[in-house]
Amino acid sequence: MENLAKVDVVVFDKTGTLTEGKPSITNIQTYGIEENTLLKIAAEAEIISEHHLGRTIVQEAKIRHIPLEKEPSHFNIVKGHGLHATLDDQHVVIGNRQLLREQQINIHNQIENDATQLEMAGNTVIFVAIDQTVKGIISIKDKVKLEAKTAIERLKHYGIKQTIMLTGDNQHTAEQVATQLHIDTVHAEMLPEDKVLFVKQLKEKGYHVAMVGDGINDAPALALADVGLAMGIAGTDVAMETADVVLMNDQLQAIPSAISLAKATVKNMQQNMFFAVGTVILLLIGVLLGKVFLASGMLIHELSVLAVVLNALRLIRFNDKRNKHIHTAPPTIEVQSNQ
Repeated sequence: MENLAKVDVVVFDKTGTLTEGKPSITNIQTYGIEENTLLKIAAEAEIISEHHLGRTIVQEAKIRHIPLEKEPSHFNIVKGHGLHATLDDQHVVIGNRQLLREQQINIHNQIENDATQLEMAGNTVIFVAIDQTVKGIISIKDKVKLEAKTAIERLKHYGIKQTIMLTGDNQHTAEQVATQLHIDTVHAEMLPEDKVLFVKQLKEKGYHVAMVGDGINDAPALALADVGLAMGIAGTDVAMETADVVLMNDQLQAIPSAISLAKATVKNMQQNMFFAVGTVILLLIGVLLGKVFLASGMLIHELSVLAVVLNALRLIRFNDKRNKHIHTAPPTIEVQSNQ
């Protein structure tokens, strides 16, 4: 609670945190191949993937009643970039530009222009290459949460100096979301280790950092931040176990409420400490001056204890009215095995 009250920078993941985490395919652009054939190959390559974009591709194939009859004989995930797989005798690469460059696959100018236009419209673009040739691009879009903009405005009202978004998505899509939500700074195409390094650099500059995320990739940054906040419904178990605060219904409005509650709690603690210590000092002076005796001293002391308790109980009303969606994780002790 004390760390949360000191937070002055809030860092957000994008997908599943600021967005609903329910992406859908908006367009499939093909080059020399039929659309459903491309989708079938991509879905069969992604069928054992656990990534949300891969699951979206598989789900779209099922919606179109495309039979998925094969699984890749070779499957390799490139963290933060995509995957490459062997499907029958075909080498299939699905991912972003960086992955295609690593696989020495050329993106023709027309394909690059098509992809850029889709990204500028707020889509995440997935390139699909078969046997070293780009055969299509799949554009996927995720809706921004309705309450996200209001939550960020409230954070700034509560004294947050900076709001930052870190995402593995492309720069065009990231900037569009950041502009829509009035986020101060955005960094795109980031790997999990990049997020950790960024949070570390913020802390080294003297900021008190809160990290908000939902996925396995966010867990290291959640652990490093002064306060980690995880989504309780859409979030992964790893993220929730790592975080200090869990938003039990994924409402971003709970974040400013949590910070407001933390500030009120710390202020309440300071008031109680001042009142309790002040009462003891006054009683001591009264005893030394012969003005306070055993009975009156005991009465004044017990009344001061009651006043401290009643002051602290005011926080219950604050919690009931403004903080119904917050669950603060209890302290945990991790025992490392020697094995």
